[in-house]
Amino acid sequence: MPYTNAEDSQHFTAVIGPHVPLLTGLARKLCRNGGVEPEDLVQDTLERALMHFPLLREWSECTCRAWLCTTLQRRFLDHCRRQRTENNEAPHLELLRAPVLVREPRAWHAWERISEEDLCEAVSRLRPPLRAAFELHREGLRYKAIAKRLGTTPGTVGFWLHQARRELETWLRPLALAREEELAA
Repeated sequence: MPYTNAEDSQHFTAVIGPHVPLLTGLARKLCRNGGVEPEDLVQDTLERALMHFPLLREWSECTCRAWLCTTLQRRFLDHCRRQRTENNEAPHLELLRAPVLVREPRAWHAWERISEEDLCEAVSRLRPPLRAAFELHREGLRYKAIAKRLGTTPGTVGFWLHQARRELETWLRPLALAREEELAA
């Protein structure tokens, strides 16, 4: 059950917040070889903590910290397993998808019809915090660096980027599909 009011949010921050530096350090150690972004791993862990907060709020600080660290490690292992499976199985999966006569066009080809100008125009329509976060992320900055520049938290940056992507998709999908239809006609 998500928490929406300010009191619940403050209680969540009071219980979970002190553990965030530990989680961030652990995520950096686990992710030092690449493949998974530490900020994403911490964000994923905090989302799970929010889902299980009714239990976590009843536990001792030590038990809560152990649960958070274990959850972060398990999420990291899940990412590694998924990546290993994708790397190992990709050639076999490609053979299964190989067409017999004609390869079906993929849906993502429609996105190739969006020009840089179309994207820039859509980005310019975003609300200021979403636009700023999206442009900094597009430049290659990580969530933490973006948060520092914008004076907010990495979690807020993640939310802004999620919202920006949703709005951009809403605006650009019809344009991409229309151009795909024009070429097909």
